[in-house]
Amino acid sequence: MFAFPPEEWAAFKANIKANSDLSAKGRQLSRMFFSMAFEATLDRQGRVLLPPKLAEYAGLERDVTVAGVDDRLEIWDTGEWNRYLTGADESFSAIIEEFAGRESGV
Repeated sequence: MFAFPPEEWAAFKANIKANSDLSAKGRQLSRMFFSMAFEATLDRQGRVLLPPKLAEYAGLERDVTVAGVDDRLEIWDTGEWNRYLTGADESFSAIIEEFAGRESGV
């Protein structure tokens, strides 16, 4: 699940809208994001209550992990996040080498 600050959400939303009519996949993405998106309000303790349908779709159980990724937050079920990290650890070196090679012109 993603969480955007308002200005980043506006840019992301504009990008989806600009491309949603170009393909079936674009329309599908548009339907998914816009039918589930909601504006979050933090309570006094800095918490957000997620709509049950969205939490279920995202596979969120009791414990969640929030990861800052560039201009957004990603919200993961903690068990799923740990499984992702385990898989990512195995390929991280290859990814770094690929990106490093691109910048050095190799």
